[in-house]
Parts: sequence; C-alpha cells; structure tokens
Amino acid sequence: MKRLFVFLKALFGLLFGPVSSPAAPIPAIGPMTIEGVIETLAWTPDVFIKGQGSWRNGEWCPYSGSLGHDRTRPAHYRVTLADTKVETLPGADASRSFRSGSAITVFIAHPANDGYLKKGMKIRIHNYTVRGDEGGDWYSFSAIDRSVP
Repeated sequence: MKRLFVFLKALFGLLFGPVSSPAAPIPAIGPMTIEGVIETLAWTPDVFIKGQGSWRNGEWCPYSGSLGHDRTRPAHYRVTLADTKVETLPGADASRSFRSGSAITVFIAHPANDGYLKKGMKIRIHNYTVRGDEGGDWYSFSAIDRSVP
C-alpha cells in the first residue's frame, strides 16, 4: 500500500507540478589550444532563430534559457581539422576536452566568406571553448594563428 501511495504522489508531482524549469546549461568544453590541418570547411551566413515557447491558458509562455528568446547565430566557418594536437588549459576538465590525433570539428565566427581560412591550411586556435544550453551551443576563442609551421 505504501508503494502505491509513493507512486501516486510521484505521478501527481509530475503531472501537476511546476510547468517550467530553469535553463540547463551544458558543462563547458575547454578552454584548450587546438592545432591541425583544415580538411574541410564551410561558411554559413548569419541565421535568425525565433524563440520558442508554448501557449498555456491563452497566454504565450517562452521556454527557458536562450531557447525562449529570439537570437541570431553569427556567421561562421564550420571547420574539420585533421592531424590534431590538443592542449587542455588550466581550469578545464580534461575529460571534457577534445583528443589529439582525432578529427575535430570546430566553429569559428567570421563575418564574411573572404578566404580567411582555406583547405589544407595549418592553424592553431587559442582558448577554444564550447558552452551552451537547450537553445544551442556557442563557441569562443581568443586568437587564431594561420601561419603555424
């Protein structure tokens, strides 16, 4: 009988409990320094993303975090690096960093498809970090060396 009571209490809590929850950030990946040869790359222009939500009792309720807000994903290169070397920087969780030797895909914000990066180029990305929440990921870095020997 006690099990039935606990089950019903949990069921009511799920069905009639709070409808919204706070945003759930994704644990950060990095910072790290990544070096490699550009195997593939593609440039994408700015993209507008409409915030999402749902109607409750005739009222529009936006979802939590960045998912519920209008936002613009900045123009960027999607780059796949080969022959990679990764150095996890102090303060980063090494278990959540990329691995040397594996193919790594990174996103590098850049306003124009102007040949800034080219296939076959060897680059080094400093302080690369990935963060995000249910609305998407965002990427940052401090500098890119395009003349790596």
